Amino acid sequence: MKKIVLFVATIVAVSLASCGGNKANNEESTKAAQNLKDSVAAVAAAASEAAADKAVEVKDAAKQAGEELKQAAKDKAEEVTNAAKDKAIQAIDDAANAAKKQLGENK
Repeated sequence: MKKIVLFVATIVAVSLASCGGNKANNEESTKAAQNLKDSVAAVAAAASEAAADKAVEVKDAAKQAGEELKQAAKDKAEEVTNAAKDKAIQAIDDAANAAKKQLGENK
């Protein structure tokens, strides 16, 4: 009978030790899971902030590029207008010279 009681006591002791160890492991697992969750949240927040910063940077770059294109188009239009004016003046001068030459030959 003593052997049976000793055997049952051993089984109970092993069971209690086994359950207590699992509780500690469960607490460690829970803490590790929470730490992992916090780390993932921090990385996600940093990535979100970096993406927002990059979006602002891209927006500013696009705005600057648009302004540069607008200025380049304005400059080119002015250049074409000036060239057209110069050609028109040259054509008028050529016509006037031709008319003077014609009049000079008719005298």
